Amino acid sequence: MPRSSVLVAFAVLASLLLTATLLTAQKARDPLSEQQADQVRELGDHPVERLKLYLKFVNERVQAIKELTPNSTENNRPAALRARYEEFTRLADELSENIDTYDSDHADLRKALRLVVESSAKWPAALKAPVPDRTYDFSRTTALDAADATAEQANKLLASEEAYFAAHKDEAGKNGKAPTPE
Repeated sequence: MPRSSVLVAFAVLASLLLTATLLTAQKARDPLSEQQADQVRELGDHPVERLKLYLKFVNERVQAIKELTPNSTENNRPAALRARYEEFTRLADELSENIDTYDSDHADLRKALRLVVESSAKWPAALKAPVPDRTYDFSRTTALDAADATAEQANKLLASEEAYFAAHKDEAGKNGKAPTPE
């Protein structure tokens, strides 16, 4: 076999291996299972229910962090905490992006926003509860930033929506349009 053919074959094999590795890593970082992602997609035209679903997933990560106490039987507790913090951050960011999308269409999000405001007030204490550890300190800081940003966004938008829908009573309960799929 000529040397150039061997190099081409090697390059193709290396490219396939790299692509497979990247796809596996991307899937591993997705905090939602396929079933959960399907649930989110199905609610694209029901903004309040979709936001409640994202809120449920975020709160599940908060609960998982609470359960990883120092007395936890988890073998690799710091790595597990880092993973839960990263999942929390991605889901809080998704929740924020969905809020932005529906808000631009003047969807009536008040019911869901009240729940986000209520839940987000509890997030910082839960996220700060584990003892600091360099394994997850950066992820925790990022999660706290996401929690603060989501809480601030929900509080501001709730006030804005209360004013908007007081002036536009005929648009109350409107769903807006669904966000474009990724």
